[in-house]
Formats: sequence, C-alpha cells, structure tokens
Amino acid sequence: MLEALPPHFEYLGSAQDYAADIHEIFTSAPLFEPLDLAETTLLCNFMAVYSAHKNTTLLCQDESPSYMIILLTGSAKALRDNADGKRTWLHDLGPGGTFGELAMLDNAPLRASCICNEPVDFVVLSRDAFRDVLLTLPRLGNKLLMLFLRAASQRLQLTEAWLPESD
Repeated sequence: MLEALPPHFEYLGSAQDYAADIHEIFTSAPLFEPLDLAETTLLCNFMAVYSAHKNTTLLCQDESPSYMIILLTGSAKALRDNADGKRTWLHDLGPGGTFGELAMLDNAPLRASCICNEPVDFVVLSRDAFRDVLLTLPRLGNKLLMLFLRAASQRLQLTEAWLPESD
C-alpha cells in the first residue's frame, strides 16, 4: 500500500478496523465533516493507521511526501525553518487535523514540517491509494478533491490576511 514510510512509524492496522472511530473524529474535523459514515468506511479501505512517539517528525519541510496524514489522537505542530535556521510555529493540529494533502496531490516539496507534541495515532493516505479512490470511487474521490481545494483556499485566505496591504 505505501512505499518508504519512515521506520519510526508503528503500524497499527488497516483503517477499516477503526472506521467507526475515525468517522467520529471526522464529524468534528472541518475538512472531513461532510463525509457520512458510508463514505468514511469506503475511504478507510484505502488507508492505514500508525502511531508515533512525542517529538517525532511526521512530515519534513522540503521533502515531497507520497502521502498525507490525518491525526486521530494527540497533537502536533506545523513548523517552518527559515534560511537562517530559525524555526517558526505556524499552527497546531489536533484530532482530525491534516498535513501534507496538497504536497501529496502536486508532488511539491512541503513548506513546513509536522512534529508530534505528544504520542499520536494517525491515518495515512498515500498518493497511489488516493488515485485508486479516484478511479474506483469517482464520486468519493471528487468529493475529497473538492474538500482539499476548499482547505487550500482557506489557507490561502489566511496567508493573504498576514500579508501587508499594498498601496
């Protein structure tokens, strides 16, 4: 299912085994809240659940991951390193929080890293698995694409709010 996941990710099983719990988390997660139980269960067929220890880097800035993560338990932070090596906090992630979805789609390097604040459990959706969702379940795949697009638009709006106004 997944190629070259970091060895410090502990495999817990197929997401299908956790579908009801995952759906409960999704109901309070802005990105996945529109998915019903049947859609979540279908999506779980394409994902796996992992755990990681405190301070583990889940995804690393400047790398181009072939997967995204969805946090199920615990918390993590998005951090960006600048050219001087200074690390800037961007935002926190809790259950239902996602990281890497846009890089997974466009194969571009990440602009930040995601690091665990505490032990976490998380779901992994690989690029290949997402492509399989699009091919075998086009309605669900297109719904996910629209949700990812909405999330990207919201992040862009937040970024624009931080930019100085031009004269």
